[in-house]
Order: sequence, then structure tokens, then C-alpha cells
Amino acid sequence: MLSAGIDWQAGTWKIALWDEARAADLHAFARVSHLWEFLEETRLVSAAIPIVLPSGFGIPVTRARDLLDRDIQEIALESLSAGPESLGDFLAEARRRIPWAFCIPAVKLLPTLPLHRKRNRFDLGTADMLCIAAWVFHSLERTGRDCAALAFLLMDVGSAGRALLAVQAGRITDGIGRTTPGLGRPALNDAQTLLAARGFEVRRAPESRRHEEEPIAFWEGMAKESHALLAYHGLPEAFITGEWHREAAAALGGRLPCAALPVPGEGYESALGAAVLAAGLTGGPTAWIVDRLGLREARDRVLDWIAP
Repeated sequence: MLSAGIDWQAGTWKIALWDEARAADLHAFARVSHLWEFLEETRLVSAAIPIVLPSGFGIPVTRARDLLDRDIQEIALESLSAGPESLGDFLAEARRRIPWAFCIPAVKLLPTLPLHRKRNRFDLGTADMLCIAAWVFHSLERTGRDCAALAFLLMDVGSAGRALLAVQAGRITDGIGRTTPGLGRPALNDAQTLLAARGFEVRRAPESRRHEEEPIAFWEGMAKESHALLAYHGLPEAFITGEWHREAAAALGGRLPCAALPVPGEGYESALGAAVLAAGLTGGPTAWIVDRLGLREARDRVLDWIAP
């Protein structure tokens, strides 16, 4: 069954055409117009190919044709006039051009996360992390693992930042999103604003020192976050994905029980996982992953449980 998944990160559009019976067809585009050209060509071969769209901060499973402006704004957390290369603009166009495609939840919306972890948090992992988790589940199931018993930490790291998910008994139960300030990436702007308001002069570190210190702080912070989730949830193993998986393994491998999973193209885990979910949402052989992740039971919205 041929399906497609689209990923959007750091200004790059990636698409995976996936069928378990053949090699994946992977493409990356710097401009959204080139992605649309590719989709039009694909439709000539498969007119209504199942597609999962990049879904940012997520909404309950929704066909593109049913997207409201409010849905698009919550997915992108930006205005509808953010620009022609923006996620919001792409989804508004998808509503017209590929109305059968799906938008999916982000991690916060899943019913498998306890409510207290959702309070005053909007990013526990965007929809791309849910897609990466789907790819990991699919990969592990093919090796004979019992996915109902899986317990692991998923770490994805690349130019867009880092994100982590905790999986217990085959369910996602916790996460740290890319936009969440990390232990190695403090909320500098908030600190600057606070100090300036109290009359302090904020001095920037010399650029040479910043270039030396920031990578050290990033990897150290990620190691601390990973250790915390592994220890707190009692997780026995960790998997690293993303375009920086080699750098992550080198920086963290000596401290964590981590491994990488085979993937047809580096940095395509999210697009591949989206294609896996697209097949599952239309009754294909990966429907069990949709059920295991609780996609259809997601009811929350990204702005729910936010209170002063």
C-alpha cells in the first residue's frame, strides 16, 4: 500500500513515499512550490494516495478539507498571513489541493499522557515526534519485538533542536519538545528581559567564547535531560534519531544505553513515520500503530490546560 508523509523543519520540506513492499522514495525541497509540483506528479500515478501532513502543535485527527482557520493557527501557532513558505500557508493550500490528507495530534493531545504533565505546557513534542515514534514502533516490530511491552527513551536531534519522548508499556507517557528551553539552552531572552527590567546591564559573551561553549552546553544539557527521563521512568534503553544522530551517539553514547535504528535516509524518520501513519489511518497494515499511539482518541487542543 503506497502512502506519503510530509515533514517540515528548519525551512526544508521532506516527503517520503512508502510501501513496505519496496524501497522508500525520499525527497527534500527548499521551496514549497517544488513540493507541490512533486505532489502533482505523484497524483498522476496514485490519485488519492493517503498522506499525513506536517501538523506542528497538532489537532485531533482531521482531514485537510475539514480544517478550520482556527485549526491551522493552532497547528502553526502563527497568524494565517505568516508567509508563502510557512506551515500555515501550506495547510491552507492543502485544504484546497489535497483535501483527503490528514493532520494529526501532537504529543500533548494524546490520551496516554497524565493531565498534570499537560498543565501550562504547550510543547511536549510536536506532531513530527509522534511520526518518529511511529517509525520506531514499525522498525522494532519488524525485528520481532513485542510493541505492547516496549519501554524506551526516544531522542531526536538535528538543526531544529532536540526533542525527547518516554515510552512505557508501548505508550507515550512523557516528553520534552524542541521549543522547551533545555538544561543546556536556558531561556536567555527571558533572563535578559528580567535583568533589564531590574536595571542591570546585560553583557553578551564574546562570539568566540559563545561558539566554543554553546555545543558543550547543548550536549551536556541533553545528557542531563536524557538521564532524568531514563531514571525517573525506569527506561532500559534509548534510541537516537535525526540528522545529528552520529554526533549525539558520540556525545552521549558513553553515558546512555543508546542505539540508532536503520533508516533509508538520514533525517527522514518523521516523513517515513508520517507515511506509516497515513497507511494506518486508511486501514492499511500499520493500523495497529495508530491504535497503539492513541491517535483517534486524542481530543485535547494545544491551548488546553494553559492557565495563569
